[in-house]
Amino acid sequence: MGSNKENAYGIIGAILVSALLIGGAFFITRGAASDALNLAPPHGALTQQGDFRMPSEADHIRGNPEAPLSIVEFSDLECPFCARLHPTLTRIVEENEDVKWIYRHFPLTTIHSRALSGAVASECIARLAGNDSFWTFVDRTFQSQQQLGDAWQIEMASSFGINREAFEDCTSERSIVSLIQEDLNEATRFGGRGTPYVVVVAQSGQLIPFSGALTYEQISGILEQARNN
Repeated sequence: MGSNKENAYGIIGAILVSALLIGGAFFITRGAASDALNLAPPHGALTQQGDFRMPSEADHIRGNPEAPLSIVEFSDLECPFCARLHPTLTRIVEENEDVKWIYRHFPLTTIHSRALSGAVASECIARLAGNDSFWTFVDRTFQSQQQLGDAWQIEMASSFGINREAFEDCTSERSIVSLIQEDLNEATRFGGRGTPYVVVVAQSGQLIPFSGALTYEQISGILEQARNN
């Protein structure tokens, strides 16, 4: 938790230039402000699939792991719109057996000072206590974001039976930050300009992106589009 960790956090912070609160999402801008939803049309397929990392067993998966449709969410644990979307996606995977939910990281460090440390903590909890504990940590964070911070993260890790020293050793590893950086780079490379940013992956491999805390009905419509492709 010393200077090395703070320097590692700076890797991500340095690439994020500025952010605005707009259109139901936190939005990163390099110049003039734009509507985040216009950057990632809710009903448009990505024209460039390229090297998008398709869901795999290496991901944090919720729902039926064999489901043919995937919701890949790039999220920030301190983002209020991510917190708003979270119960909606929870309901989606509970009510749709053909949908699985993949969580990836997109911490906006220039406006959310605790987002990166929370992401690191979540990865260490996953490593030391498993996928179910990861999702429990994410659930509880979005239920009470104001508690996010080092002391609470240590308390949460302890509640999963994780030794404090092992947890702190893990959170100091540069490799954890590198994993989060990979998620962030992927989000921005494929059109993400704010959080939450989501890519729905159809069984055919078609990618359908959207930004912001859309409603259950809107996301259901996107999933129906994915089922027909």
